Amino acid sequence: MSRYDRQIPLIGEDGQRKLSNSLVAIVGLGGIGSPLALYLGGAGVNLRLIDGDLVSLNNLHRQILYGEDDVGLPKALVAEREIKRRNREIEVEGIPEPLTKGNVGDVLSGVDLILDATDNFATRYLINEYSVSHRIPFIYSAISGFYFAITFIVPGETPCLRCIFPNVQDRGPVPVLGMTPAQVASIAAVEAVKYLAGMEPSLKGKLLMGDLRTMEYTEVKVERDPKCPVCSRLFTGGP
Repeated sequence: MSRYDRQIPLIGEDGQRKLSNSLVAIVGLGGIGSPLALYLGGAGVNLRLIDGDLVSLNNLHRQILYGEDDVGLPKALVAEREIKRRNREIEVEGIPEPLTKGNVGDVLSGVDLILDATDNFATRYLINEYSVSHRIPFIYSAISGFYFAITFIVPGETPCLRCIFPNVQDRGPVPVLGMTPAQVASIAAVEAVKYLAGMEPSLKGKLLMGDLRTMEYTEVKVERDPKCPVCSRLFTGGP
């Protein structure tokens, strides 16, 4: 375990073993997913990396897993290569497919935690439905410009994503500095490591929002919707 000597004092040897035995799915390997994969792979977490896109030149200012020679290649396979190159002790699987209703059961099967690093609510709602139906926690992360938001969702314990954002319509690509997704990815990675190591996440039932233009951070308690079409059955004894 000498590789992890500097983090073991914080999570303990048992916590490190838990990380080594865990499997996390990262959905989306762009500005948020790139640093997420690097941090969690470096911490010793086994990864399933899911993205159907190819690397493009305008990704490179923020998607730090990739270089100019990777333009045109599948992000998931490049990400798998790069994480394996950095840590040969972990299992890494790149899946070069978009997450869909048709493959979600196969792609997310068997994971301990799902990390949302996507750029659209259609996919986030799909993750949310799978998370709730299979009782798998997931971390929602999003950015727009200088702004980010993040929460930790535990089905049956916290509000789900539909409770917090009942019906968001996607509007296409948003402007972004590379540092904004890096900020929210760092927070998501810390929450993931704490949870996987047996520690208590800080953002369960809370939405943390930050504006890097003003360096102002706001944390709000989020409430469960008793009529939520996705998670209300978990609180009423339904199947």
